[in-house]
Order: sequence, then C-alpha cells, then structure tokens
Amino acid sequence: MINHKFVIRIFGCLLLLFLMSEFVYAQRQTIAPQQLREADIQFSKRVWRVIDLNERINKTATWPKNPLSKILYDAALAGKLRPYKDDSLRQFYDVEKFVRLGSDTVLVRKLVNPQADDENYRIDTVLDAFNPTQKIKQLLLLEEWYFDKKQGMQRVQIIAIAPLYKKVVSGYDLGYLPLCWFKYYDRTNIENDCRDVLVNQAMYNAGNPYQKFSYDDWFEQRLFGSFVIKESNPYDIFLMDDPEVKRNGIEALIEARKRQQLMMMQDHDEYEY
Repeated sequence: MINHKFVIRIFGCLLLLFLMSEFVYAQRQTIAPQQLREADIQFSKRVWRVIDLNERINKTATWPKNPLSKILYDAALAGKLRPYKDDSLRQFYDVEKFVRLGSDTVLVRKLVNPQADDENYRIDTVLDAFNPTQKIKQLLLLEEWYFDKKQGMQRVQIIAIAPLYKKVVSGYDLGYLPLCWFKYYDRTNIENDCRDVLVNQAMYNAGNPYQKFSYDDWFEQRLFGSFVIKESNPYDIFLMDDPEVKRNGIEALIEARKRQQLMMMQDHDEYEY
C-alpha cells in the first residue's frame, strides 16, 4: 500500500532542493583570477582571435532561447556594460550613440509628388535597425598570454570582446567590423564587465542539457573554437597585412595555426624532465 504522506514528503524535499539550486545559480558570482606580482611574470603577449559563430563547435552560443550576441547588446542598452570605441578601452559611447551603431544605410527612391504627371524622384537615406542575432556572426577576443614562473605554467586571460558585424552602406559590403568593445575582465573592479553579466546567463549544455551551464563557464573553460588574426608585434599589423602572407586567406590561416602551435611548444619547453 502506497504511503501518500511519505510520497508528499519526498516530493516536497525534491521541490525544495530544486528551488534552492535555482536560487544558488541565480546568485552566482565570478571568481577573480589569481593576482600576480609583476616580477612573477616571465613574459607576456597579447593575442587577437576570432570566434566564428557559424562553426559547429560554437553553435551553442547562438542558442535561440538565449543567444550570446543579444545578451551583450541588451546589456549595453541597459547600461550594464560600457561600449568602448576601440581595444584601448579608454573612450566609450553613450547609450544614444550606441543605439545608432551598426545600422545599415539604404537608399530609397521616392516620388516628389505622386499625384503629378511628371516622375520626379528624390533619394532618401533610411537606417535599417540593428538586429544583433542576425547581424553579429563573429566575436573578436583580445587576450593576454603570460607565463607564471611562480606556478610554473602558462596562463591566458581574456581582456575584451568585440562583436563583429557586416557593414553594408548603400548596398556595398564593407566586411566585418567591430560594433564596439566590452571589457571582459576589469582588473580595477570599478565597473561591471562581461563576466558579471555572463556568469548568470544560461547557455545550452550539449554534453548534459540538465546541468546548469553559463556563458562564463564557456569562456573560462575555453570550449569555443577560434583562430588567431594578430599577435603583439613591433609593427602593430594583423596577419593578413604581413608581407609574407600577402593578404592570402589560406596563408593567413596556416600562419595562425603555426602561431598557435608555437605557443603550445613554448609552454611545453618551459618544463624540465
């Protein structure tokens, strides 16, 4: 015979555990990276890499229920994130200016007087509203790679993120351009950064849909696929502008793969066996 009171008690405990887990997840906070002395950093360099959201490995970031591009755009509109003008992260746009960023200009012909017999047209410029989920197809990351000689390991810290969109002016495609730059990690802890926003934004977990997983976990665990487009160099140029690459896309991808392999070999060579 089924004990109804026992079943109700078990159901109540399960419900309580579920509500507690939801509350704990909603109150998640970011964990600051380990602070190092400047003397403990043996070397460091900056790397710019692109995350293509069309790649299969990155498709989870375009989850229709909570896409990453919309999260970042809405956070800037709500004033939770500062949209900076470039990767120096010094000057930023106000909300009124940010709303107009990324809008495509379309030329429309209109009759001056529709009731007249003559066909005199005027050209009007119309701004197409920016839709982040449709326009943002790539992300540009600015990272700092450094070797911690105290711990004896190579580390990486994402500094900033720039959503990339295709700029179209009067029907001409100008290619992918940064919409703005967002601080991913604010070392001074003065303003909100992307980690403060993404830590409580759930994304689809392909390995286990029933396990809570956030975009902050996705970035910190480096589960994304990407390719390098620039490393810190004395000429401050991208790989595509390297004279040896000669603006060849295939050669640039091969060179980016070589740079990635060199970083792995450098990390390996720091150890003695």
